[in-house]
Amino acid sequence: MGRPNKARQIVGLFGAIAVMTTGFLRPVRSMVKIPQVIMVPSGQRITLPWSSWVTVTSPVGERVSVKPGFVHVGGLNPGHFVIRTKLFGWIPWRSFPVEVIKPVYEVPGGESIGVVVNTRGLVVRGYAPVSVGGHFVDPAKEAGIDKGDVIVKANHRLVTSNRVLQEAIQQSGRRHKPVALGVQGARRYHWRYVKPVWSPVLRTWHIGVMVQGGASGVGTLTFYNPESLKYAALGHSITDGVTPSPIAINGGRVTGARIVGIIASRSDGPGQKIGVLASGKNVQGTVVANSFFGITGRLTHQPIWGAHHALPVALPDQVHPGPAQIVTVLHDQKTQLFSIRIIKTYPQWHAHTKGLLFEVDDPHLLRQTGGIVQGMSGSPIIQDGKLVGAVTHVLLSRPNLGYGCYAYWMAMQKSFS
Repeated sequence: MGRPNKARQIVGLFGAIAVMTTGFLRPVRSMVKIPQVIMVPSGQRITLPWSSWVTVTSPVGERVSVKPGFVHVGGLNPGHFVIRTKLFGWIPWRSFPVEVIKPVYEVPGGESIGVVVNTRGLVVRGYAPVSVGGHFVDPAKEAGIDKGDVIVKANHRLVTSNRVLQEAIQQSGRRHKPVALGVQGARRYHWRYVKPVWSPVLRTWHIGVMVQGGASGVGTLTFYNPESLKYAALGHSITDGVTPSPIAINGGRVTGARIVGIIASRSDGPGQKIGVLASGKNVQGTVVANSFFGITGRLTHQPIWGAHHALPVALPDQVHPGPAQIVTVLHDQKTQLFSIRIIKTYPQWHAHTKGLLFEVDDPHLLRQTGGIVQGMSGSPIIQDGKLVGAVTHVLLSRPNLGYGCYAYWMAMQKSFS
């Protein structure tokens, strides 16, 4: 009995060594990046890195085909199945669940839009120290209120305007009591108690903050659903300019914007589109939410100028380095296609704003803008007949290079779906 056991131990030891050694090899290391669940749109297929040392032991029909260095996975109907594999054809290895999902189709935008949103409260833009007895005091700062905080309530009353906040401050000041402020910070909602101070010069009570309600600007429509008219735009959130977190909003509207000029980007600073609000003839709608991928809402009608044909939204796995196009507006309200080259894609199994790196190589776009300019964020990126992403950031030192997020994450965000 001793020798068979010893033989099995030796075989097991060699097997373990083989598995560990194989794990350091590049083809197998690339397979480790494959997600726990593989998603495939029905009727399409995706290509994943694969090693010739790994065999598929339970292929399902024609949905899995292995080629040198790659495996093609597809499905005809929504559902799920499992790919089981073995190393060297005999050592059981990972199992890969496959979810065949219903394809997502959206109409690419590119139209310039004017955005006006109402903040849920007042954003703290800075401090305004109060002069008392020859020296300055700052009650709000001392109470722990930070720049970028949103004052939502004052003495348990919703702050819908600066007037409401001032009434609460004056009331608490006359009573010589702290004003109770419900504040939405970068990570949590909390209460701050600030004691107003009397300004002999202004003859009013103050807490020493500068606040702002609402936000507005010009951006780009990324895509919309032709049936529900739900849209996504901007590619990145509206922030207070102090912190990167999306500010809480209480509705808003979008309307068309006319581009009347462009300041080109240079290596010493980003350029920008110069836009003015236009009528709602081309674009008009509401703003419902503000997330890390921008704003979402519903249009009142399909844009008149621009694409009207829906394209499939690519999964992150389907985006690859190579030629692509962006859709944006350089003059008035007319969208145009411009060539770019995707330089690098980043494997992502969870939502992130930077999914791909691209280079502008269209000579016409480079002549007019120098690359990516402010106001171009949200411009849709198209590759292989699919909607693959949206422009999000520009590299300040090299404005011909930019980052984009995957359109799939924008389409899957809760505020859109």
